[in-house]
Amino acid sequence: MSKTALVTGANGFIGSHLVDYLLERGDRVLAMVRKTSDLSNLEGREVEYRYAGLRDEEALVTAMEGVDIVYHVAGLTAAFNPTTLEEVNSAGTRRVLEAARQAQPGPGRVVYVSSLEAAGESHPNQARAEHHLPAPFTNYGRSKFGGELAAWRASRDEQGPEVVIVRPPLVYGPRDQDVLQMIQSANWRLIATPMGRNGWISAIHCHDLVRGIVLAGERGRPLPPGEDLNHILAGVGPRCDGESTAVPELGEGIYFFDDGGRHTIASFGHEAARILGKQAFTLPMPRLLIWLAAISAELVGRLKGKAPALNRDKVVASFATGWWCDSGKARKELGYSPDMSLNQGLQQTIRWLRDKSVL
Repeated sequence: MSKTALVTGANGFIGSHLVDYLLERGDRVLAMVRKTSDLSNLEGREVEYRYAGLRDEEALVTAMEGVDIVYHVAGLTAAFNPTTLEEVNSAGTRRVLEAARQAQPGPGRVVYVSSLEAAGESHPNQARAEHHLPAPFTNYGRSKFGGELAAWRASRDEQGPEVVIVRPPLVYGPRDQDVLQMIQSANWRLIATPMGRNGWISAIHCHDLVRGIVLAGERGRPLPPGEDLNHILAGVGPRCDGESTAVPELGEGIYFFDDGGRHTIASFGHEAARILGKQAFTLPMPRLLIWLAAISAELVGRLKGKAPALNRDKVVASFATGWWCDSGKARKELGYSPDMSLNQGLQQTIRWLRDKSVL
């Protein structure tokens, strides 16, 4: 049976692919965007627009009326200061959940698309799992974790909608701008990596991620209603050291998704280079040099009025022990299985980039 789904951030990279997938399934899709949003990613789609910003509480309530399910994808991955990230990713999520509670009739479920960075880095020999105590340490990760806290608090209201959290790792695919820089670097035959850091990372093609998001919306177990876990979640846990940081009840209502492989920044780049037919070289970059590059990128970004993908917060993330997650829970509970390996996903992405004359 088709549903009426509202997608926040519908014009963005992940949001637009989610819109495409929902339309393919025959769902009625409401695209929540701002009146100033670039809608090129939604051009030609049969969607209905609901105009609201994450700060406009009244418009948010109106946007959610008559909706079966909300996919909350809107957010920022980069900003010039942590306050902006907190306002959008933490406070914005709180407002979305409050609007979903107030809307009449409102959605029965909200899926919050968080991030692996909200959970924190992985142990060198163990992937992050849903039941590990969160330990975010980047500004972006803390802001997305703030959204998760809002979700936990909203779940305590048994009169409100059910809430499910999805934590994607590195996401790539058509329409993405962040990973594009890595692919362009591979095209230039150079793979830059942080010196002394080559930990495992997880990745997922956008096609598989949006399938996972919808599976979480349809089959996922919600965060437990009435559960008071604020005493655990209110503080930042220790850096991941395996099962000693595990809290079993934290796993319910949260799902990781990935492509089933273990990668490194270097192996990701070299795979892209092979597909491009290039012989690339790995260049270990000292921390100081990466910091200087990030500061320079931020200065240019301020002149252009747009926060760059390379920034000091991303430098902090790049020196983590790893960003590796375990999607076993999603496979078991949701029946999730990725369609695209890294090689297949990069081939499809590179074809799209070439079609768009970006490479």
